[in-house]
Amino acid sequence: MVFAIPLISEEKSKQKPLIMNKQDNIIDFTGQDISCGLDVHKQQWRATVCTEHVVKRTVTINPPFVRSLKRYLEKNFTGGNFIVAYEAGFSGFWAQKELEAVGIKTIVINPADIPTSDKDRKQKNDVRDSRKIATSLRSGQLKGIYIPSDAAIHFRALVRERESITKSEQKLKNQIRCYLDFCGITIPEEMSKRNWSARFLTWLHSIQVEKEDLKLGFQLMRLGEIRKLKSNILKKIRSLMQTPPYEPITKTLQSVPGVGPIVSMVLLAEIMDIHRFKSVDHLISYAGFIPTSKTSGEKERVGAMTNRKNKRINSMMIQAAWVAFKNDNELLAKYEAFRKRMGGQKAIVRIAKILLRRIYILWKKGELYNKASV
Repeated sequence: MVFAIPLISEEKSKQKPLIMNKQDNIIDFTGQDISCGLDVHKQQWRATVCTEHVVKRTVTINPPFVRSLKRYLEKNFTGGNFIVAYEAGFSGFWAQKELEAVGIKTIVINPADIPTSDKDRKQKNDVRDSRKIATSLRSGQLKGIYIPSDAAIHFRALVRERESITKSEQKLKNQIRCYLDFCGITIPEEMSKRNWSARFLTWLHSIQVEKEDLKLGFQLMRLGEIRKLKSNILKKIRSLMQTPPYEPITKTLQSVPGVGPIVSMVLLAEIMDIHRFKSVDHLISYAGFIPTSKTSGEKERVGAMTNRKNKRINSMMIQAAWVAFKNDNELLAKYEAFRKRMGGQKAIVRIAKILLRRIYILWKKGELYNKASV
């Protein structure tokens, strides 16, 4: 249990004195900013409130969460300007949207942006987390992340579901290959490529019938169901991409060398709104195409690419870059120049960065790709 700790600030306390209504013993916080840090869980929320001068004790908020939190704030901090923050996580954005709907300003924050001491990391609990968010919010150290629309959230969820299904398919394929090795069944050389062609699947079914192998039969049945599900979800995504507001952006993205249907759908799902990035450098940083750096005095050490990134955008842009420079002579010349200096792997990162810069410019302008426009 965390108890109220008065902050030593006589000047501040004189600026906005608390007004107490003697009749009903209610303190009036009119005009004061009231910061509330939430640690959100499925069964209960932990809430710590900071006034301008005091950190209040942490309380438990039970369902219905939004109504209970609003009642608590209005009862104990009458007239205050409420602002609430919680970490992005399993609960998504529904709490933010519902709190905003009842008039409580709410931001969702990246957990990595919360200032954390070594003691907090080693003695982590809900009360500490809630208090940490509240105090950081009051001091202005927290910045909210982008809140997408419901339509954008649903589209992104659909694209990510396709990704999950693809991973399941690949895992099952690996299991089938391992089972063939276990049974001493050699795959013909002409079918040993990674691509599972119709001919290869026919061969697998013939082996299953010949060996009367029930396990292999069920594995192939599961594979067929997964491939059908993957095909259906891909059709749905492509259908959505041909409707507003996705259609014009899709045409712009797919006009860029190296960007095909899969890359464009991932970029659409993850970026959502290009205007949320104030500059191209902001987008490049979000995608993780910037190196880590450590500066001390006159020494500066530049390291590998940062781990703080949107991994999906980063991966898609690398894939697109491998295709792009083979279809664009300008990119090919730059790739060859980079490769001589730093090797192929680092060179392709530079090409991906250039490609993302082009995408940013075209997406903002709403134009199709041509060399003059970028």
